[in-house]
Amino acid sequence: MRSHKPSNSSVIKRISNAILAVLIIIIAVNLWLMHNKNAQQWYSYESEQLGRSLATQAARMLAGPLVNDDREAIDSYVQNIEVDSFIKGTALYDNKGRTIKSFDNDYSVVQQFRIEDTKPLIFIQDIIHNDEVVGYLKLILDREAIIQHHQSFNKTQLMQTVLIICLTAVCAMLLTRLFYKIRNRYRFNSPENKLL
Repeated sequence: MRSHKPSNSSVIKRISNAILAVLIIIIAVNLWLMHNKNAQQWYSYESEQLGRSLATQAARMLAGPLVNDDREAIDSYVQNIEVDSFIKGTALYDNKGRTIKSFDNDYSVVQQFRIEDTKPLIFIQDIIHNDEVVGYLKLILDREAIIQHHQSFNKTQLMQTVLIICLTAVCAMLLTRLFYKIRNRYRFNSPENKLL
């Protein structure tokens, strides 16, 4: 009984398939690492942008009532600010740094630094009226709410990426199958085969 010796083309096909499989794994791992790195950078950027934006908007709203010493309007504006799900607490100071009103008495920043590994998200914004600093606003953002929002967005983005990869793989398989069908049909109908 003769032993079957694999042809050179069969060995080359196996080696090329193995190389292709290794490349696919390397690309998949790189995509995963890049996704995680981009997600972390996006989280840092988004939390910074969100804090700055909220603090700037709140400072503009409070400038008029603070100059006029309108406590009722100040309370109303701060309640509107704290309705935002990302804000954990606020505090308002005059231009000398004295506390006018603190709306975060139950939230200690020092305690947050001592207990938790992650630092709190605190944003201080000048309150400016007619090009003059009339006070300061401190906003403390809820890190957990921002992380949940970020994770939800990140999960959706990852799902879209996986679906695009699956769709690309299905399209590649269909195109490959179509190519081989056309090639076999062409070979079957070629003049050389008809002569045989």
